[in-house]
Amino acid sequence: MLFTYSKKSKKISACIETDLKSHNILERQDIEKWIENYPDILGEELLIITTEYDKFDKTNERLDLLAIDKNGNLVIIELKRDNTGKNVELQALKYAAYCSTLTLNDVVKLYNNYLSKNDKSITEDKAKDYIIDFIENDEFEELSDKPRIIIAAKEYRPEVTASVLWLRKFGIDITCIKLTLYELDDNTIAFESTILIPLPEAKDYIIESEKKENVEYTKTLTQEEYLNFYNELIDKIKKILPKQYQKPKPEPYYQIPTEISGIHFEWGFHGRPRNSFGVELHFEKGNKEFNKSAIDKIEKFKSKIEQATNEKVIIQKDWRKNSARLYI
Repeated sequence: MLFTYSKKSKKISACIETDLKSHNILERQDIEKWIENYPDILGEELLIITTEYDKFDKTNERLDLLAIDKNGNLVIIELKRDNTGKNVELQALKYAAYCSTLTLNDVVKLYNNYLSKNDKSITEDKAKDYIIDFIENDEFEELSDKPRIIIAAKEYRPEVTASVLWLRKFGIDITCIKLTLYELDDNTIAFESTILIPLPEAKDYIIESEKKENVEYTKTLTQEEYLNFYNELIDKIKKILPKQYQKPKPEPYYQIPTEISGIHFEWGFHGRPRNSFGVELHFEKGNKEFNKSAIDKIEKFKSKIEQATNEKVIIQKDWRKNSARLYI
């Protein structure tokens, strides 16, 4: 419950809880605009990519808002004016499935079109820079095929919360936000945004517990392939360069540290679906000038590397925000 305090009368008053329908506040015209303009309402920093997205194949359905979080995950945002109804989570799951095939380039185009519609015309390259600058995940290269879901509503049916809690056990990242509204006076409504699932005070515990329960369940065939591939590759390279190598993880890349902090070798699969494999040298010191200076020194040997490997060497001095890399 929400209370107000009058400094003049020194009295406390309980605010009257209300609903959106009573005030003719609409889902698409009003609530969606709130979230679009102030995504922090949902409890985290989000970059809105587009609204009312309906470019799904063979269906006329449209999602409310599409966003990206700080880790570089796509976020499906589904809004309900008051009650969620019985099937909002199924609706959101469908949208997540539809969006799971979107690539970073697809999202850049969507974001660029969205900005143009809002009188902020820029180039696609600039739109991509905005997205990359927003993402704080240094390992981000491409979108995951498992978008997150955020549902926001005033009331949640028990069928919905039960389904959401069950889906989370299988690695589906769904967050439920409860919007509670209060009428302060004839012209002012206050509302609070509360994370219903997962509970904020137990969030870390719940997430770690879910990860532990699902570590074997979520290990896909692709992840097994990564482990097998890198284990085999390490066995082979040990015969040429005998040293201690880190145990590979079920991820598309494998890093080999150098004796210089911020510089490492990396093997990595790229693209969705996987369409290339890179042998790379990364300069990720956190200091752009240092990284540029270091890669400039390596660039002198570009022709020799190409001659020795019979491969074209690609040099990216402005890779990501402050990093640089070369790869074949």
